Amino acid sequence: MTVPWAEFGVLYAAALVGAACLIPFTMRLVKSSTRPVKVSPRVAALAGLAQNAVLFALVVFGGLMASRAVGLGAPYVAALVGGSPPPRPLAEAMSLGVATGAVAGLFLTATDLALLPRLPQLLELTRKTSLLENFLASFYGGIDEELLTRLLGVSGVAWLISLATGSPPPPAAYWIAILVMAVLFGLGHLPATKAVAGRITPLILLRALVLNGVVAILCGWLFWRYGIEAAIVAHLSVDLVYHVGGTALLRANDRRRFLSWVPGPG
Repeated sequence: MTVPWAEFGVLYAAALVGAACLIPFTMRLVKSSTRPVKVSPRVAALAGLAQNAVLFALVVFGGLMASRAVGLGAPYVAALVGGSPPPRPLAEAMSLGVATGAVAGLFLTATDLALLPRLPQLLELTRKTSLLENFLASFYGGIDEELLTRLLGVSGVAWLISLATGSPPPPAAYWIAILVMAVLFGLGHLPATKAVAGRITPLILLRALVLNGVVAILCGWLFWRYGIEAAIVAHLSVDLVYHVGGTALLRANDRRRFLSWVPGPG
């Protein structure tokens, strides 16, 4: 199979941008950590960037090869570098991605607002980070996490199913791949949640699986039907609504107290 180096270059450059956008957020977490840190926040952030640079070279390469084997991939990037029209209008994919992500982001925000009386620890990180840090970190979630979990993860699982069955993957194989990665995506967020909450309770586990699972299933479906570009736009929209819009709402509530059930600062 021919290696699509032009597509690799575009997606890898996007992954590096996403990784660089995570640096301010990473530095804030290191500074606010209650655990002893042996390196400076700047060194920790740069080490994380170097690690991501190596990791996503492998992720993008493996994801493109696996996705091509099962009929998935990055159709709009391929059309751009190949000078050919995309299979579907770009506006259709992008508008659906934005709308899907915005609705999912509102669902996540509303659910967490309802859970705050039982999980007040969720407010700790919100009060430690700035809107700019959350805005920039959203690009890591939208770009890098989608390349890892959808381009590589969903494609890889579908490809393994096709190898096991000896035939091209049927629709059920794609749904199995989407659901498997949805569970892994939810579980993958538990370490960060534990760092904030201190321990993983049944409610925290259920929250991680349901909220992240909803996003993963929607992005997985968009990836399957429209390509990784639509999934990236959807995930980015989720994070902007949830992490930026939700944080702005909670900051405003700390000043004016219009959400009476949300714990106040201090």
